[in-house]
This record gives sequence, C-alpha cells and structure tokens, in this order.
Amino acid sequence: MLEGGYTELAPPAFMADRVDALWRYVTPSTATPGLHRILPDGCTDLIVRFPDVRTLGRGDEPRVTVVGPMESFALVKETPGSVSLGIRLKPGWALALLGVSPRELCNLNVPVKDCAPALVALQQRLSACRSLEHAQALLQQELLRRNASPRHLPKARTAHALQCLHASAGQVRMSALARELGISERTLHRDILEEAGTAPKLLARVLRFQRALGQLRAGKSALSTVALDCGYADQAHFTREVRELAGVSPTGLLE
Repeated sequence: MLEGGYTELAPPAFMADRVDALWRYVTPSTATPGLHRILPDGCTDLIVRFPDVRTLGRGDEPRVTVVGPMESFALVKETPGSVSLGIRLKPGWALALLGVSPRELCNLNVPVKDCAPALVALQQRLSACRSLEHAQALLQQELLRRNASPRHLPKARTAHALQCLHASAGQVRMSALARELGISERTLHRDILEEAGTAPKLLARVLRFQRALGQLRAGKSALSTVALDCGYADQAHFTREVRELAGVSPTGLLE
C-alpha cells in the first residue's frame, strides 16, 4: 500500500536552474474526502492525476493539466485513493519546457489538450502505465527530451532578474535590479510578467512568503523573528500577508 502524503525529489543538477522539483501526492484510500490547501509559489506545474491508483494500466487516461502561477491559495478536492505526479517549473521556464504562456494560465488549471496539445501523446502513453514508477519515469523522460530542445529560452536579462528575485527571496529592489540590467523598471516589469506570468512585485511577495513558510515549518524561530528575517515590516505585516496569500494565519499553516 502506498504511503499517503507529499514527497518530492530534487531535479537533475543540470536542470536545477529551471526545475524546482519532481513531486508526488498520495491520498490514502482510507482518507475522508476533503479539501487540500495549495499555496502559491510562483511556479508552473505539469500535473498528472490518477483518480484511483488501483486501476493503473487498465486503459483509463489520467487527467493531465498545466497549473499556472497562483496569486493566492486554492482549495483542491481530495479523492481517496487518488495520486498526483508533478513537475514544478521555476518562474520563467514554462514556455521553454511546456510551450505554454504562464501569463495566460495565471490562476488556472487547464487540460493539456486545451493549452499544450503536444503533451496529449504523453497523456496517452501514461494511460498504459502499470505502476507509478513507470509513470514517473515517463514524466522524467519527457522533461529531459524537452530540456534538450527547448522551444524558447527566456531573455538573458530576464533570466538573471528572476534568479536574483529567487536568490533574495523577493527582497531585491526592482529599481536596483533595473539599474543593474540597464533597463527601465517598466521594461523589467513587462519582461518578468511575460516570462513568469505574474508581475514582479507579486512574485516577490510570493517568494518572500515561501521563505517565511520554510522557516515556520523548520520551527527554529519565533513569528516576530521570521517576519523580520524575511523582510516584513513587523509581525502584524507578516500575518496580513500570510492571510492574503494562504487564507489562514501563520500558525494555521502549521496545523
């Protein structure tokens, strides 16, 4: 029997600049149907969902979708016995590796037949998988194939800007970044919006939130310390931001 819950694998080292993680989420067959809270991370995901792991290999096509970057949390229905596999792409790489515009998919969960028809063949191959290991291997093969011949590469300046945003967990100033790149803030805003799917200030908020979330889950610091370390004005500011992005208080995220 599969162990329930969320697990993830680091991507191959040579893809770490563009792939955040390969992941799996299992809802035990004995679980009570409910809702699972998904938090924004600035990424775009390719997700394969098998409604019942016990029917793998019987010809039923899994649901394969692309989830664009999220501006806030979402509540997703959990079905006992279902399994989801995913590839989480860092901001700026959805067009290159999936052939989709993250801006057009922002806050959406769209079947590949409607946004990335080239991935329908993958969906058909996945329907013949008799194990999750086989399905995960097919996903990784598709990722490697697309990485070897990307349809599009982000502009060098945009890739650098996104790397700076990620490395600083959203604390780099847009004005300073624009000066470093020798472009206007308006141009920087347009570049990031086009490649990442969200405006740079919103992406910075999400990255800052994710850093704070990591510290909260590590349980190493008080809320006030996490708030200041992650660039919030104070604990009250931190709490407001978390409620807007996650729909619950900071302590609620840990329950």
